[in-house]
Amino acid sequence: MKETIKTGTKLPPYPIAPSQPVTEDYFGMKITDHYRNLENLEDPEVQDWFNEQADYANKILPNISGREALIQKMEEYNQRRTVRMSQVNNTADDQYFFLKQEAKEEIPRLFYRKDFHCKDELLFSSLDFRKDSDKKYVINFIKPSWDGTYVVVSLSHSGQEISEMIVIDMATRKVLPFVIDHCAPTFDGGIQWLPDNSGFIYIHHPEIDPNSEQFLKELKAVVYKLGADPTDLKIIFSRDTHPYLGLAPTACPVVYLLAKNDQYLYGVDGQATAHLNTFYAPISDLEKDKINWKPLFRKEDKVEEVVFDGDQVIYTSMKHVSNGQILSTSIENANLQHPTVLVNASEDEVISQLALTDEALYFTSSKNGVEAKLYKFQDGKTSFIPLPVPSGASLIASKGRDCPSLWVATRGWLNNVIRYKYQHNQFKEVTLTAQGDFPEFRNFVVKELLVSSHDGVLVPLSIIHQKGIELKGQHPTLIQAYGSYGVSIHPYFSAEELIWVEEGGIYCVAHVRGGGEKGDQWYQAGKKANKSNSWKDLIACTEYMIKEGYTTTDKTAIWGRSAGGILVGRAMTDRPDLFAVAISVVGVMNTLRIEETANGVYNIKEFGTNKDDLECKALIEMDAYLNLQKGVKYPATLLTAGMHDQRVLAWVPGKFTAKIQQYTGSDKPILFHVDDGAGHGGDGTRSKYFQELANIFGFAFWQMGQKGYELEII
Repeated sequence: MKETIKTGTKLPPYPIAPSQPVTEDYFGMKITDHYRNLENLEDPEVQDWFNEQADYANKILPNISGREALIQKMEEYNQRRTVRMSQVNNTADDQYFFLKQEAKEEIPRLFYRKDFHCKDELLFSSLDFRKDSDKKYVINFIKPSWDGTYVVVSLSHSGQEISEMIVIDMATRKVLPFVIDHCAPTFDGGIQWLPDNSGFIYIHHPEIDPNSEQFLKELKAVVYKLGADPTDLKIIFSRDTHPYLGLAPTACPVVYLLAKNDQYLYGVDGQATAHLNTFYAPISDLEKDKINWKPLFRKEDKVEEVVFDGDQVIYTSMKHVSNGQILSTSIENANLQHPTVLVNASEDEVISQLALTDEALYFTSSKNGVEAKLYKFQDGKTSFIPLPVPSGASLIASKGRDCPSLWVATRGWLNNVIRYKYQHNQFKEVTLTAQGDFPEFRNFVVKELLVSSHDGVLVPLSIIHQKGIELKGQHPTLIQAYGSYGVSIHPYFSAEELIWVEEGGIYCVAHVRGGGEKGDQWYQAGKKANKSNSWKDLIACTEYMIKEGYTTTDKTAIWGRSAGGILVGRAMTDRPDLFAVAISVVGVMNTLRIEETANGVYNIKEFGTNKDDLECKALIEMDAYLNLQKGVKYPATLLTAGMHDQRVLAWVPGKFTAKIQQYTGSDKPILFHVDDGAGHGGDGTRSKYFQELANIFGFAFWQMGQKGYELEII
């Protein structure tokens, strides 16, 4: 027999974290870090606490009634789609390489189509990689050569991003006899094939042990020629080989070949921020002993998209116009002070992507991050191209000036990705598989609103709910937000996430400052010293939902992932009275200390450094861990961590968990779901994704008192 525990019933005591306080002076501010010792993930006592937290959460989350029904519904919707396809790559002559996952499969496999109308051919399964290992590998990245004669396959295990790569020869369908290790193509720029398809450029990681002080340092862009010894590195871009460029030890030197017949390589001093220093070099330098990289754009030029057209560079910049301009100048004799202006963004649209074909230059724009448009620039004139279907988000791609085709992908909150080939002013649908039918969602409506924030600035808010609902505050409401790196949350379709609405809830996305939904000013207004605008925008959107009768404080949950944890953590510590539930998935909860991690150093340009007076104060202000107060009644909170996470180390949410469990003055549960076999994005399996989402929904519904969601014990 199972017994139901009512919401609000006090749970067993939490595992007590070992505490070794450290007090430090930050520019005259004495800061005591009560759980500094949790940063040592190699300490057996710390490991025991993480394991105990995992056991505690795993005794509760699976026993929330309704959780299994959520997973079953996700499985049912997954079956309707028959297959999931991702990472669709096509060559100029319409060969297709893609990952495909059958409805009952845990992980995707690599498939190929000779052309759009051919049948799918299985090329490779990660189950065939290192069969003698007890690790469960998944394919995390693929890249075919320009002519489709080879394809690189990147594989990793346990949610890690550090990967191993193989190459498949399409003439024989066999894997070439070498494995390239010390790489992470999903993390730092991917693979760039050479023009003659004889090899490719990738980023080499000298140190792959996440516990080493040298992890993610001194990265190198290297050329690998097929058949060569992968340990014999030909370095073409690094701090060691090009000291005159002034790269930092933590720089990620990424090299792009933007189109097969480009005359130039494009180099980027990679960091975790929107605008970067960039360089160029003649493609002919690949045949020399050393590439002569020259500066092209500085980060102050705020360049985002680049295409090469002969000896011209066409680029988008937000330096002088917040919503963007499309500009052009000579590559070898760049005049960045007075470039040719091709297109100025309209007042309410942000220029986003560029793509060049043999016919014209194409670009997309977005209004408030949720309404996409497509344009053509030809013979000095801009013309609007109506998309075949209304689109919340639109992605475009081409193969350069020598190719006639433009590929366009559209999607929205209630409709899945549809791919088109656009040529000679006509759209031809080239979606590889049916997306499934979901009549349950036909009764849903989407509202795109603007909500006044604390300072009167209007914040875009997306709301999805069932038609004809009464606004009497009775609807469980889940609000998602991110707000960092200038990244926009564009509309996307997720049948699994829409189950929240099907269950009677309201699903929202707050497009807060720090994202890119309204241009560069929007991004800058939520960065470093301005970061508080991000969580205050989230608070304002929540207050709007309550004021308008959609929900109430005891039926509102906020949800953020990774850098979105900053918003969740600070919104719940700033206004603990406003939310019933706070959910942070692998979240950044201790900003003052993240630069002490290998990946955290990359984020200094985005969030700031504790070595600078003003930036340190901003880090303390945005640090949810430091802003916890004893005795405050905090919302029910669910935090997660992956022990193989190389971006947000497990101790970052772990320290917050230890402190809030001791500080909170309420009986609402504080759970820390630790996954010993996952990284920043889980472990790549279907079932793990469904379980994580069911944990989030089940926990929130349980704490909101939603019928059918109670905690049961045996």
